[in-house]
Amino acid sequence: MKPEKNWGQIYADRALQPEPEPEQERGIVIPRVREARDLVYNGPMPQDESVPRSAPMPGVQRNRRSTKRKVSPFNVVLLLFAVAVVSVLYISNILAVSRLLREIDVLENTHRRLQDEQELMRAQINRLSSLERVERVATEQLGLEAPTSVPVWLEVDQDRIAELERALNARQRR
Repeated sequence: MKPEKNWGQIYADRALQPEPEPEQERGIVIPRVREARDLVYNGPMPQDESVPRSAPMPGVQRNRRSTKRKVSPFNVVLLLFAVAVVSVLYISNILAVSRLLREIDVLENTHRRLQDEQELMRAQINRLSSLERVERVATEQLGLEAPTSVPVWLEVDQDRIAELERALNARQRR
């Protein structure tokens, strides 16, 4: 009795057979459909439990492991774009802050200069409004003299004020 081959051995034998030529019809090459025999397996079929899955079949080529990209090019471009945007925002922020600091410095200098001018004007007002200066200007330029007598209080007759008010009211009614 001939020993039976497992499914993995059968498929491995089929894979090692030469490929038939593709069909040609009027100069056009028609690619053939892949068949199950074209596939190379790493081990026995899952139904066959007599052969351990980790043991490779002798004479059978192993499939290459698929390489998976760890980072896609789109993600790299997206990351570079994000870094560029963040760096532009950061640099523009630094420029804006330095411009504002310059403007603050100019405004502080202007404020300090205006305060100095204000202090000078206060000193000038105090000097010009001193009693000695006002008396000197009044006597020299205007010819005024200091009073020699005490001022007298004037008294107004209340009857005369009432009479004037009645006359004004009568005139306004007309």
